[in-house]
Amino acid sequence: MLKILSGGGYFFLSFVFLMTFCFQQTVHAQQTLDIPEPLTLQYALSRADLIDSPEMMSFAAQQQIALAEQELAHAQEGIYVYINGRLRYVEPSKIVPSSKTNDSKLSLDISKRLFDFGQTRSLIDASKANLASVNVLYSDYLSQRKVAILQAYFNVLLADIIYSRSMEAMSVAYVRLDKLRSEFELGKISDIELLKTENDYRSIRREQIQAQSDQRLTRHRLAQLITPGYLPDQLEAPDLKQLQALSVKRDLQDIKQLTALALEQNPRLLAIEQKKKSAHLKLEGYQAEKYPVIEARLQAADYARELGTSDKYRAGIEVSIPLYQAGQENAKIKRTTGELVQLESDRLLIQQEIEQQILELWLKISDLKRQFDDPDFTITYRDLYLDRSRALYELEVTSDLGDAMVKLSDAQLYKAQTVFELAIAWAKLDALVGNPMNYYK
Repeated sequence: MLKILSGGGYFFLSFVFLMTFCFQQTVHAQQTLDIPEPLTLQYALSRADLIDSPEMMSFAAQQQIALAEQELAHAQEGIYVYINGRLRYVEPSKIVPSSKTNDSKLSLDISKRLFDFGQTRSLIDASKANLASVNVLYSDYLSQRKVAILQAYFNVLLADIIYSRSMEAMSVAYVRLDKLRSEFELGKISDIELLKTENDYRSIRREQIQAQSDQRLTRHRLAQLITPGYLPDQLEAPDLKQLQALSVKRDLQDIKQLTALALEQNPRLLAIEQKKKSAHLKLEGYQAEKYPVIEARLQAADYARELGTSDKYRAGIEVSIPLYQAGQENAKIKRTTGELVQLESDRLLIQQEIEQQILELWLKISDLKRQFDDPDFTITYRDLYLDRSRALYELEVTSDLGDAMVKLSDAQLYKAQTVFELAIAWAKLDALVGNPMNYYK
């Protein structure tokens, strides 16, 4: 190995490594250039089918395994070609015409299964059903990725709003603290009042630091989902009024209709049904192993010493009738029967989980929609309060403008949280019932 890598070998490996690194950097740079600035929700959702995401990698791996099983099943009805050879020394019997001690042989053997009472066909159909179970999960993988991206995108926007609100609150608290410190020096307030205000300021300061950390954490999570290693600083916020209108106006079906739809269309349940079908077909195939197998065989051979049975060519039909297989076929049947029981158990658990999630989301969406019966009341009140505070501030009657701004930020944060929460609830419901998530585009 060292001789192979010596001299030019090391140069070659170094060159390959350098080219690979440059290619990866070029691809990363190209991906970075393609990301819009500011980042949009539409672009983020378009990255749901990212090939190197864990969910897509899992799907690709399962699909590859299922395809391999299907190829193995098809191979059983294919043509098998072998070259068989032997080197053998013998002491020939005196009654054998040939006195040669070299009893070597070289042969070309060809065989093809002609009929096996459905063994092969059952296994092929079982592999197709297994592949179908994997493929039907693709929509579920994609939906779960979109829900995760939607949640992460909204979390970044909320983190930015919370940070802005914390900065306003900290500024107001600092002004209040500075004012009380001046009054304390003049002896107008007690040290207890000053200490309480200082503690309030430190608490608000800790909230501001946490809000800043949350900004970084939420951005890192979103970057992991759509553009690992990079994320634009700015995100484009969706039109809250439009998103709110879409979420509120969208009809919510009856709980029984939604549950029935989910039990009929949910990808996980559809995948389980395909797996059960595959197991049933495998069971039929294993049961057919107790029946005869008919094969066609051809052979061309060359012998070091020729005897009466040393045929140059052979062709024939062979029938194998299994009498006893050490219990292998019964073990396969028992194992597959156990798998069927396990799959039915999984189906019932998934069904119960879906029914529970449907009920929770239905109640959540119903409650959130009711909160928008008078959607602009809070914001309108806060706006009026802010306008009043500005007017009083200009007249130098009071100085509660900062408090009004914080209250307005609280109201805006509450509204954004409610709108985003409702949108995510709809997305989760779509994923459960197998609906396409085109509602956010």
